[in-house]
Order: sequence, then C-alpha cells, then structure tokens
Amino acid sequence: MRHLPLAALLLSLSASAVVNESPVTLSWQLDGTNSRNRDYTYSFVIKNVSGTTLADDWAIYYNAFSGNSLPLDKQGHIKMSRVFQGYYKLTPDKGFSLAPGDSVVLDFRARGEVRGVSYAPDGAHFAFSGDSMARPLRINVKPLEWNSFRHIPGFPTGELRYAANEEVNPATQSQSGPFSILPALKSVATENGTVDLSSTMCVYADDGLEREAAYASQTLTGTGKKTIGVRLSLMSGADSRNTAGRSNNEYYEITLAADGIAVRGVSKDAVLNGVKTLARLAERNAGSPEVACATICDWPDLHYRGLMLDVVRDYSQLSDVKRLIDRLAIYKINRLQFHLTDDEGWRIEIPGLPELTDVGSRRGMTEKESGFLFQSYAGNGNPDDLSTTSNGYIPKADFVEFLRYAYARGVEVIPEIESPGHARAAIVAMKARRRNLENTDPEAARYFQVWDDDDTSEYKSAQGYNDNVLNPAMEGTYRLMEKVVDEIILMYREAGVPLPYIHMGGDEVPKNPWAKSPAVQRLMAEKGFTTTHEVEEYFITRIADMIAAKGYKIGGWQEAAMRHSDNIDKQLRPHFAAVNCWNTVAEWNGDTIPYSVANNGYPVVLCNVSNFYFDLCYNAHPGEPGLYWGGYVDEFRSWDARPYNIYMSSTKTIDGLPLDMEKQAGKLPLLPEAKANIIGVQGQLFSETIRNFDMVEYYLLPKIFGLVERGWNTEPLPGQTKAAYNRILSDFELPSLQRAGFCFHVAQPGIKVVKGKVVMNSQYPTAEIRYTTDGSEPTATSALYSKPFATDAKTIRARTFFLGRQSLDSRMER
Repeated sequence: MRHLPLAALLLSLSASAVVNESPVTLSWQLDGTNSRNRDYTYSFVIKNVSGTTLADDWAIYYNAFSGNSLPLDKQGHIKMSRVFQGYYKLTPDKGFSLAPGDSVVLDFRARGEVRGVSYAPDGAHFAFSGDSMARPLRINVKPLEWNSFRHIPGFPTGELRYAANEEVNPATQSQSGPFSILPALKSVATENGTVDLSSTMCVYADDGLEREAAYASQTLTGTGKKTIGVRLSLMSGADSRNTAGRSNNEYYEITLAADGIAVRGVSKDAVLNGVKTLARLAERNAGSPEVACATICDWPDLHYRGLMLDVVRDYSQLSDVKRLIDRLAIYKINRLQFHLTDDEGWRIEIPGLPELTDVGSRRGMTEKESGFLFQSYAGNGNPDDLSTTSNGYIPKADFVEFLRYAYARGVEVIPEIESPGHARAAIVAMKARRRNLENTDPEAARYFQVWDDDDTSEYKSAQGYNDNVLNPAMEGTYRLMEKVVDEIILMYREAGVPLPYIHMGGDEVPKNPWAKSPAVQRLMAEKGFTTTHEVEEYFITRIADMIAAKGYKIGGWQEAAMRHSDNIDKQLRPHFAAVNCWNTVAEWNGDTIPYSVANNGYPVVLCNVSNFYFDLCYNAHPGEPGLYWGGYVDEFRSWDARPYNIYMSSTKTIDGLPLDMEKQAGKLPLLPEAKANIIGVQGQLFSETIRNFDMVEYYLLPKIFGLVERGWNTEPLPGQTKAAYNRILSDFELPSLQRAGFCFHVAQPGIKVVKGKVVMNSQYPTAEIRYTTDGSEPTATSALYSKPFATDAKTIRARTFFLGRQSLDSRMER
C-alpha cells in the first residue's frame, strides 16, 4: 500500500470526484497480466474528497468477478475481505487516518484473468459504521491497455480485422435485392407487372383471424397516395403451391399483385408469419416506387425459434422487454424463455408468498441478508433504488398483461423457475418467511421450508455458491414448487394465452450437495437410493409428475435429461417439451451432447454456447463488454450454426485456434429417426454484465440475425453466402435498427500494410473509417480514409463510423 500526496496523483484520478454522499472517490486500474500463471495485478486508489480527516470507522463494498486477492504490500492499513461470493469490502485497520485531499493506493494480485471491461469491479458503495443506508460510490475504471491483451489467441489486431472484413465484404458482392430480408425467403417467383408497397394498405381478414388482422393493421403502415387491399385467409395444405404446405404448419403464401395482396397460411401462426414478411418487404422497399409482382412460398425448418432472456442477475424493466418483443416478432422469433428466478434474485410476484419478492427482488449492502439479498454484480448498495439493475420484479397484473402483449405478436412466453440448483434467492426468502412467522404461526413458518436445518454438506456451485440447492427430502420444497406452478398457471389462464410448458431449470447442480443431510439420508434409505444423483432424479421426476397432473409439460437444461437410468428416461421423456442443450464446445467434447440427448428420444432446443450465447464478447478487444468463458460470438458465429451438422457449426476453439475438422467429422451422428427431435434453436442472454437495456440491445444486435436465419433455414439457401448475408445486414437490417432507435454493435475496421502503404477496410460497404497516426483515439472529425497512404507513424488507430454509431478502435503498431 502506498500513500500519495495530492500533487503526486494523475490528473485523471484527481479529477474524478463523484458528487454524492460518499466522502471518498474510488478508482481502479489493471496493472499487469500474467497469462502463464493465470493471474493479474491491479490497484485501487481511495481519495478523501471531504473536508475532514477520514478515520477508521468505515467500509467500502463492491462487486467483482475476481477470486481471492492477495495484497502486494503486507504493511498496509486497509484490508480486503470477502463478504460473500462476488461481494467484497475494504476496511481500515484501527488507527487509520486519511487527510482531506490525500489518497491511498492498494495493490493486489488475483487469480484468473481480466479480458475486458466487464471484469473490472462494479457496484461500489461506502458506509460509516453508523450508516443504515449505503452511500453510492462510482468506480472510475482506467481504460484497459490494448497491448496488455495482444497475447490472447484471436486478438482483433488490425491485420486480423482486415482479413475478416475482406471475407464478408468483398468488392465482388452485389447489393442485396428488394426481396432480401432475414430470415431469407425460401421461394420468390417474380411475375409481370409491379406493385407499390408504400401504398396505404387496407386489411381484410377471414373470421377467426382477429389477432392477425390487428397485427397487420399495426405494422402495415404505408402512407402512400395509392391504396391497396390486403386479404388475410386460411388455406388448406392440399391447396399449397409447394408440397411443404402439406406437412409444415407454419407454411404461408403471399401474392403480390397490382390490384391487391393476398396472405394465406395453413394456420393462424402461418398467416401471422406472412403478415410479418409483408411488413418487412414494405419497409425494405420504402424508398422504391414499385417492386415486381411476385408469389412467395415460405416456411420455417424449425418451429421453435427462441430467445432466453435473463432478468434475474441484472433486472430489465418490462417496458423495455416489450419493445424488444416487438423487434423479435418481426424476425419471426416465436418463443421467449423468461429466466425469472436464480441465485441472485426472484423477479415475479407469487401471491401468498410476498417474501419471494420482498427479499428476493432486492439487493444491497448487507452481511446478514435479513431483509434483502447481498448485492451481486452491480448496484449502489440501496435495495430500494429501482433505477439500478439490482432491484425490481414483475407484479402479477403486469405479467398477465405482458403475456397478452407477447402473444398478440406471435411470441409465446415460457416461464423458467430454476430448481433444484440456482435457487439461492428462494432459499433466503423462505428463511426470512420462517423468521417472520415462527413466533406467531410455527406451522406456517415451516410449511415452505426447503432446507434441512441439520445439513452440513459442503459444496460449491459453478458460480461459487455453497447454499443454493433446494433439499429434495423436505416436503416444503415440493409445496413451494407447486405453489409457484399453480400461481403461474392461473396467470396464463387469466391472460387467456397458451402456457407452452414450465421450464424447471435442472442445470449446474453441484456434486453431492446433500451428502451430509440427515433428511436426504433418510430418504435414500427409504427409497433404496445409493447416490445423491438418484436423489436428484427423484426430485426431477416428482416435479415432472406434479406438473403433468395439471396438464402441462416441463422443460429443462441439458443436465435434466442426462446420466439417467433407462427406467428414469422412460418416465421422463413423455413429460419433456424441450431440453436446452448448450454445451457445444468441441475441446470439452461437449458438442456431442445435443445429438446424444436427441438420439435418446428427448426433444432438443439447440442453445450452442459457441454460436448462440449472446452475452459472450463479440471478440477479444478489451473494450468489448461480456464474458469469454465459452469463446466469442458475433453475427457470423451465429450464422455459422448448422442444426443438423452441429460439428461443422464452429471451426475454431474457444480461444480462436483452428479445430481439427477431421476429428469433428468422426463424432457421434444424429440418428435419422432422431432428426425430428431437433425442434429448434435458441439464443441466450444471461445478464451478469448488463447494466442498462442499451447493453441488452448491443449484445443481441446484430448477433441475433444468425439465429433468426438458422431457425428458419437450417442450411444457407442457394446464393446465401456469408458475404450475401452481411450485405443484407448492411443494406437493410442495420439501417432498419437505426430508424427504430435501437442500439447495435458496429464492427472494427481492418488495417494492414501493402507495398509500403497503409490499407484499411470495413465490414460495411458504405461506412466511413476515421483514423489517427499520433496514437490518439479516432473521432468523427479525425482524418477520413479514402485510399492507401504512406506514413512513418508507429501507431495507427482507426474506427468505423456507420449509421450514427461507431466501433471500437483497431490498431496497427510497427
């Protein structure tokens, strides 16, 4: 630890005071990384910005992904301690003092890696010993040094970005056409004549198509001088122009004629899909006077096209989610797996169990969790501040209205209630309930007890928790699950929309979490079990049977359908509507899991981490937010997915190195009779690193377009190369997002030297590239790249500017 006088501080740190109630400012910087030892060094700077001396009666709390940190200076007077997983505090030793204007520097070494901005600490708050409420404290994070990360395989150097851009934006790629939208249309037959899609459209619908007619009226908003009629109707598959109409229940046809437009489908959902296509074509051709008359025949290859949205780790307001639903719907995404509960929170009101949200939806400064959860990931220490992503939940009435809203747009909502693992918020809430009731109603206090008081089991979950698993031997566990299920069913009935199934989680249960639970030992003796895995199977089958008795099926992550005996598989298969298979990392041998589960008779939704985990970074640039544990995902990695050829869905390891594709070709095949068990694809957006809804949009857009395409067309259609796909993004989809006011990611430019001159390129044909040669950050007023140039500069930095947005910088150093 180093004490620095005021004059010795860097200006960037001394000028970073935050105007709030905290008497200090807090800065953090990464000082060094050691990839061989997998550790790193970092420092905090605490500056006293108050008018009085800071004594020893305070603490600073914060969140971080880092593991245990060791001080580099053993003689310091401020120590770090772990409050709970991911929640730390800094406290001074007795006798500590810090004069006004002075600062103290704390140096630490931690295990692990920092690969980007999301791995910096967050959520700081300050408190004096007598404070009952935290004082918000923003952490000033010094920008990560670009050169500190160049050792990472696949790091996006200027040269690497040039090669990537050249592949997807070759000079030979022509502009996309008037029928080029995503997902791509399977069949478009143009005819003589033209039709004006900017015309004011008058919608006429057959009886029974009220939802579809309402959606059409909302989205077919042409304002041209001409008027054209749009007829919506159901059709028989036997009358379809393409044989797919006889077997695909989402098959539709559109006839574009000068005197009118007809949308016909073999089901209501099919008609709705047709309306969405027509709306997209109208937007696509808004600047064109007329397009060719045509007959469109189209259908999806997969009927489950979904997104999993986590609103637990960090909360998103329902109004923002609705706006996202509007966008997902036009891309024909038809499922939202709503991740509503987890270790870090409970985000849906359950009538009769107020503790679930009173405690489970609030996070803040605490070491006892008597009234709310300890803070995770971010926040300001205040459990009642709804402006942060730490706090909030969905009231029952709002959820019911949301279900109707989504269904009106063709999106069905799948509620996910995590169990038996990932249940820490529920456990803490039920412990609070017992405390609240034990003196007045002891029976009610223990009715929903989901833990064994005498359990001394020791375990650690994937996220580092040691108290997050429901106990399958406690009847309170099943009472709680049934109460939650019953209330959710009632919400769907009140909304008047289908409940597709209830997702019960089932993932990442730690090894032997009940090994020392007397209650579980009694259950094992009673049932003749010899392993705690059998106890887990007991839980899954009992929950599945309970939900089946109410007329519904369950969903679960891949672990819920793996490593079972033949007898358990036989019991469970009929109860599962979907199994989310996520592990497709080739070097972990995880990419065989989806086909093994499908071959075993379970319905599989492909959730490939290598293609569809959208909270992973776009690439290894230190300025990119997100995680990296499963590699990197961008709009081309999602497009690379091949549902029926999963081993060809990735050609690189999670570190960006080439895979042995010959070895890939020899892995477990998908059996012909199991092909029908691949029912869909789904993107995942976990929210540990999300701090606002702009980040949700940034992570999803444009990554989601590859998912959109693979859900509809499992293989690229003729002529749809990666370059053609990118041209549709550049010509239409990204401009459409800009017009709608969405936040989206813009790719970095490429830089390389050819014959002594600097050459740059972009992923987008019409983008600008701005650059500097003095090492400074490029801005919108920096030099505009127009042709190769010679320079003696040692550092060249460049950014892409496109549609009002800008990329992170690319660099070339010589």
